[in-house]
Amino acid sequence: MMEGQKTMRRYKRVFGVASFLAIGLTLTILTCYVLRPATRDFFRDRFIGFYGEEDDSLDVVGLGSSALYRYFSSPALYEYTGITSYPLATAGQSVFAIENLIDEILKTQSPQLLVIESRKFLLTKEKRDKENRFRLITDNMFYSWNRVSLINKLVDDWETRLSYYFDIMLYHENWENLDLSSLEYLFNTKKHQLKGWENNAMHKAFEKPDLTDATGELPLSEASEEALLGVIEKCRKKNLEVLFVVSPYVIDSDTQKKSNYMRRIVEENGFRFLDCNLCVDEMGLDYGVDFYNRKHTNSIGADKFTKYLGEYILENYDIDTDHSPEVAADWERAAQENRVLCDEASEKVLAKVQRKLERASAQ
Repeated sequence: MMEGQKTMRRYKRVFGVASFLAIGLTLTILTCYVLRPATRDFFRDRFIGFYGEEDDSLDVVGLGSSALYRYFSSPALYEYTGITSYPLATAGQSVFAIENLIDEILKTQSPQLLVIESRKFLLTKEKRDKENRFRLITDNMFYSWNRVSLINKLVDDWETRLSYYFDIMLYHENWENLDLSSLEYLFNTKKHQLKGWENNAMHKAFEKPDLTDATGELPLSEASEEALLGVIEKCRKKNLEVLFVVSPYVIDSDTQKKSNYMRRIVEENGFRFLDCNLCVDEMGLDYGVDFYNRKHTNSIGADKFTKYLGEYILENYDIDTDHSPEVAADWERAAQENRVLCDEASEKVLAKVQRKLERASAQ
């Protein structure tokens, strides 16, 4: 009898300690979510907005760098096609993060199609990248083994990894910047009103690239090809439908030849590859109006790109766009709000173009 009571007390102590540690760990994690830097809300809100979407409500999920979130308007895609989507994109997103981000997507969503913006494969020269680019991903992810795995992949030094594992080590002084709005980040699931999209009214004019002689191939870097083949294998094992896309920009001939090389690899492995640098005329893209720098479109260009991409998806993939009344209502609201903002941004861009033309003619 006494022995049984001692055993029971030991179990209670172990349970008590385990409960205390679990509560402490939970509070630490929630504190980390709140303390993550508000100066990066442009990226944080977009990234954690993905977590805020209702489970299994997204038909399409996109992955990639700024070439995705400056071109791919989820509300406009819904307006044009009825497809619900989300760009899980970050600036300079490492191609070596894609496999882990696919796992992150599949925790809460069952997309009928992944769109992988592939321009970064053309640029990557080695596996390692800038720390701030990695942190835009890992500092916005839920705490999980998948996050740890990604950190281990991207960060070599053990001591440096610690501040990635527990980013409170880096951001603990952000207490002074907290206010009531910070509590919106407590569970890392703040919904993004425009589904990861933000309109842009900036403008700069460019000449359309001449790709007449860019018909051959140039190989990707060894690191890029390794990452590309890893993503392809991952998607094949997960039995995922995937569209690899290169968004249009002021590309040079050598980079276009690398894109040709990448197209061959992707298509030989059974996936579609859409090189939009070769279909800008069909898209109606105007390099004198639709860009704000050499690599990114403004809202006018993004709207054209999104409409073209939506038509391509409907023509080549069997996407079921039936959604619950609650999900449909949420997306109708986002589409309507976006259309107002997009029209406003477009008017500003066209006004800037007109003023530049008037100044040029007056000289």
